[in-house]
Amino acid sequence: MSFSYLNKIKLLLYLSGIALVISSCASKSFYIPAAAGNDVSYLPKPMESDSIKVKNYISASLSGVSLPRNTGNIDLGFLNISRGHTFKNFNVAYGIYGFAGQTSYDQEFNNGKAELNGKGIYGGGLRSSIGFYDNAGNAEFRIISWDNSLSFENGSYATFRQEMYNLHASNIISSTKNSLYTTGISSEIIWHSKRNWDNHFAFKLFYGKSIGLNKSLENFAAGNTPKGGAFSSSFYIKLKNLFGIVDVNFNKNSGGKLSLGYAF
Repeated sequence: MSFSYLNKIKLLLYLSGIALVISSCASKSFYIPAAAGNDVSYLPKPMESDSIKVKNYISASLSGVSLPRNTGNIDLGFLNISRGHTFKNFNVAYGIYGFAGQTSYDQEFNNGKAELNGKGIYGGGLRSSIGFYDNAGNAEFRIISWDNSLSFENGSYATFRQEMYNLHASNIISSTKNSLYTTGISSEIIWHSKRNWDNHFAFKLFYGKSIGLNKSLENFAAGNTPKGGAFSSSFYIKLKNLFGIVDVNFNKNSGGKLSLGYAF
């Protein structure tokens, strides 16, 4: 009986230790650059079946982002301009974008983090994509593409991240990076409707990495370096000259982006 009682005490201590670790992790605050998870986005390109193989695209986007562990939220607006070229079995797209927005926080989870609320964000960047494709009926398999984004971020949220880093607190993990280079590979399938070849539909997956982002999130007090790369999935629809894009992104931050635009 005494042995059983001792085992129960050990079990309670073990479970208490696990609960303490979970509670410690959950209480950490993560301040990630707003561009992380927002920099990579779908770049439209003409299909080989299009009569015009070079097109310009302009769009506006709204993005909602959640910082890790319920730390807070970021709302951003984007203006995107890009150009796409399609050649025999390969294509190229490149463009520029600008963004602006601010942070907010969920009072239910962050009663002590009101200082995060209302921090301004603005910036811009460059995107590019080059890839190879093959045709199958009315579909185009964009087998592999190399996608890149270089972004620059500024504003009071960037200053706030620096201040949080300077606290050297074990429960705060904050990146001071204000520029991000994200690179990776993607695969896509795009098809046109049989009746109207100007109507396009596409689904795309991307996986890559923001160079130096993991390193910038090192918590020197706890020795904790978040791992993982950048992932996004995109759905694209174009009806004649109007198009829409839905992006779902994960890169420490998680969020979604809705874009509406015009091709010409």
